[in-house]
Amino acid sequence: MHTPQIIVIIKAMSEYTEELSDRELDVLRCVARGASNKEVAVELSISENTVKVHLRRIFAKLEVSSRTEAARVAMQQGIIVIPGLEVESSVAAEPMVTVSDNEASTRLSETEPRPLPLAEERAPRRMATWGTVSLVLAILLTVAIVGIISLQLSGEGILPTPESFTNALIGEDWSVTNRPLPAAQADMAVVAAGLSIYGIGGETAEGVVDATYAFNAFEHTWRRLTPKPTAVTAASAAGLFGEIYVVGGRLADGQPTNVVEVYSPIQNAWRPVTALPQPVAGGLALSDGAFIYLFGGWNGSTYLDTTFVYDPGEDRWRPVTEMPQPMAYSTGQFMTGRLYVVGGFDGEQELAVCHFFNPNLEEWFACPNMLLARGKAGSAAVLNRLYVIGGGMNGRQEITFSERYDPATETWQVINSPLLAENPTWVGLGVANVENRIFVFGGRRGDELSLNTYIYAPFVYRTFLPNVPVGGGNN
Repeated sequence: MHTPQIIVIIKAMSEYTEELSDRELDVLRCVARGASNKEVAVELSISENTVKVHLRRIFAKLEVSSRTEAARVAMQQGIIVIPGLEVESSVAAEPMVTVSDNEASTRLSETEPRPLPLAEERAPRRMATWGTVSLVLAILLTVAIVGIISLQLSGEGILPTPESFTNALIGEDWSVTNRPLPAAQADMAVVAAGLSIYGIGGETAEGVVDATYAFNAFEHTWRRLTPKPTAVTAASAAGLFGEIYVVGGRLADGQPTNVVEVYSPIQNAWRPVTALPQPVAGGLALSDGAFIYLFGGWNGSTYLDTTFVYDPGEDRWRPVTEMPQPMAYSTGQFMTGRLYVVGGFDGEQELAVCHFFNPNLEEWFACPNMLLARGKAGSAAVLNRLYVIGGGMNGRQEITFSERYDPATETWQVINSPLLAENPTWVGLGVANVENRIFVFGGRRGDELSLNTYIYAPFVYRTFLPNVPVGGGNN
């Protein structure tokens, strides 16, 4: 018996995927051959922990949650090509992956799959025979299923837009886009992933909803997706390894929930993970690229100063260092290696506070307060600057402008917002960015729910061309 040769060709990355480094490509090559973390470490002369770090980055860049998905997506995008395999007919089929008893509880199940980006998968080297064939067949089958699902969604999922609409300039940097929300609503969980922005749950005139929508930031189209199993409002969402974690929220009966549900854009499907240690509405979920964090919130009777971190490898929440003060309905983003949490509401008043959490040290640090106190505002991070839009949930203070924080200078600056000048309160709005454009969805303006979608383009990447005389050059 001879070991078949597997040829893995590394090609240029798709224009829609962040480029993998040379070392990440080396790791991906090993994974495609079926090597375990330990075998990858030996082959590349690195530690197993370093292998796990590279895998996390590969998963994030390819927007996947497992090794199999990484191989499949790499094949789809032309990063990896496996021409063919020669296998002896006498070779018996063997399990692709073996695990010990204490690892079995963290493995994927067929009915309730969970990503294990940090878990070590151990496979024998003989996987290069029938094990590799099984892997390739599984990948091809998955590709076929995803293709069928995509074809089904492509026709029925896109919501009709009967009237064309030309973007209207509202100020130097603001414009209103031509695709409003499918319904006027506020307090959605909003997160960007790739070229799309996902709006989940929230509250309409009919009450709390389970709707899940995706907005294509370049085509300006809304797509209706599989509804969230648990209808919630005032939940928070964060992306991790190509999936969207929706954490807590308030149910239709007004009570907070501890339910955590995860949406897979690739599969257009939901799955549950371990619930929060306690019910939380109005918390702030953020990701640092490896874990999900939940800051503060309201448990039905008390405003919280809790900080919880979720480890997807262990499917477990654990408490870490408490926040400097209790608050809910804060906003913030991850940038410069820090998790920024700004504004909020403490049960009596809106807050202008600014703090950041260092995930490596698991400690809190203060940053300068915002110019205005803001609760239920929205935010986005563009070029390592934090843009905070809206606020004014208790009506005691007029919010007439937005603001921007620069961590390099530790300063806040005013952002002129014509929309706030017209109506100095805007709460429960959804905010997310794709590249350097910030999209703002819905929210509550005064007593009215909004269905409008706005675009804010910060003063970046602008090109000024010299004047060309009329008739000069080619027309």
